[in-house]
Amino acid sequence: MPKLKPWQYGLLVISLALHVFITYFLRREQSWWLLGSYSLLFAAYIILAWFAKEEEVKALTYSSLLFRFSLLLALPNLSDDIYRFVWDGRLLAQGINPFTHLPLYYADKSVPGLDLSLFAQLNSPEYFTIYPPVAQFTFWLSALIAPNSVWASGVVMRLFNLAAETGTLLLIPTLLKIYGLPEKNALWYALNPLIILELTGNLHHEALMIFFLVASFYLLTKSRLVASAATYGLAVCSKLIPLIFLPLMLQKLGWKRAMMFYTLTGLVTLVCYTPLVSQELIDGMRSSFSLYFQKFEFNASIYYLVREIGFAVRGYNIIQTAGPRLALATFLLILGLTAWGYWKKKPLRESMLWILMVYLALITTLHPWYVSTALILAVFTRYRFPVLWTFLVFFTYLGYHQGVFEENYWITIIEYTGLMAFLIWEFSTKRNAPRENYAMPGSRNLAQKLEPGG
Repeated sequence: MPKLKPWQYGLLVISLALHVFITYFLRREQSWWLLGSYSLLFAAYIILAWFAKEEEVKALTYSSLLFRFSLLLALPNLSDDIYRFVWDGRLLAQGINPFTHLPLYYADKSVPGLDLSLFAQLNSPEYFTIYPPVAQFTFWLSALIAPNSVWASGVVMRLFNLAAETGTLLLIPTLLKIYGLPEKNALWYALNPLIILELTGNLHHEALMIFFLVASFYLLTKSRLVASAATYGLAVCSKLIPLIFLPLMLQKLGWKRAMMFYTLTGLVTLVCYTPLVSQELIDGMRSSFSLYFQKFEFNASIYYLVREIGFAVRGYNIIQTAGPRLALATFLLILGLTAWGYWKKKPLRESMLWILMVYLALITTLHPWYVSTALILAVFTRYRFPVLWTFLVFFTYLGYHQGVFEENYWITIIEYTGLMAFLIWEFSTKRNAPRENYAMPGSRNLAQKLEPGG
C-alpha cells in the first residue's frame, strides 16, 4: 500500500480529532461550535477525496474506518432516538412485542428496565414504534447483553453498524471496478462526515440498510439472483426505503426474473416479520405512518411550498390532506420515472437516485441521515450533488436551543436553493456527456443485461 503525503496525514489527524470532538464533547444545542467544527471537517473531507489518487484509496478508506471505530464508546449526542431503541430492546428481551402497545401502557406494568427516567427520554412516546425487524434484532441483542445500561446497549448496537459500514466500504471499490468507474469514487462515501457522525455516531439504521443494498447490487452483478433478492429483503427489513425501488426491477430483470426477485424478497421480509406479526403491529404501523404523513413536519422542501399556499388560500395548515396527496404523487412519479428510465436506458443505480430524490422532495419530514442513501447511490453514478447536500443538511441542527427545537426556515431556504442550483447545473452539464462504461470490458455477467446501453 503506497504511503500518503504529509499533508494528507495532517488532514487525517485533524479529521480524527474533529470527529472525536464533535461526538464526545459537543451537544446539539451548541450550534455554532457544532457547525464550525463540522464545516472544518467537511473542508478536510473535500480536499482528501478530491485530490486523492487511485493508489491512495485503500489507505484513505482504512483511515475512514479508524474514524468510525474511534466513536465506538460514545453516547449519541445529535439524536435521542437511542432511548426508543433501548425501550424496544428491553421489551423484546422480556418476550413482549414492541409493536403491541404505546410506551405509556407500560407505565404501571413493572417491566424490568422500563422506568420513568427512560420514558422521559423518549422523543415520540405517543407513537407506535416503526423500526423494522433487523433493527429490532439489534435492539433485542443489545438489551440481552447490557440490560441495565443505555450507554452499553448503544455500544452493542454500534458494533452492528460498524460491521455493516465495514462491509459497505469493502464492497464499494469492488462494485466500482465491475461498473468501470473510478475507484476513488468510494471516498465520497467513506470519508463523508455526515455518514460517519449519523450512521456510526448516532446509530441510524441506514448503515444496515445501505450494506444490504450494496451487497444486493454486488450479488446481482454475479448473476446470483436468489442471494441478491434475499439480501434485498434484509435491506427492506432494516429500513423500508428500498421498497420504493422495487418497480425498477421489472424493467431491469424482465417479467420472469422480476417475479422471482419479488417473491424471494417478499418471503425474506415475511420471515423476518413473522415473530412480530400481530393485528396490533398492523394497526400500530398504519397509525404511525398515517401520523408521519399528517403531522410530522421538518426540513421539507416542496411540502413547505404547498403548506404556504394552503395558509394563503385556506387560512390553516393543510398537512392532513397535503401529506397523503404528496404520498400519492410520489407513488405515481415513481412509476413515471421507472418508465422514463426504461425508455432512456438508464443504469439501475441512476434510476434509483432520481426516484429517491422524488421521494425526498415530497416527504414532509427530512432528517439529515436520510441523505445517506442518496449519497451511496450517487457514488455509482456521474452525479455529486448529494455530496453538497450532506453539508447543507447538517445546518438544520441550528434549530436546537436548550432542549427546545425551533426550525429556522432561512436555513431550509438556503439548503434547498443551494442544492437545486447545483443539481440543475450538474444535470445540464452531464446529461449529454458520454455514458460511463458501466460494465468491465469483456464481462459476461448479469450486470450487462441489467444496464442496457452501459
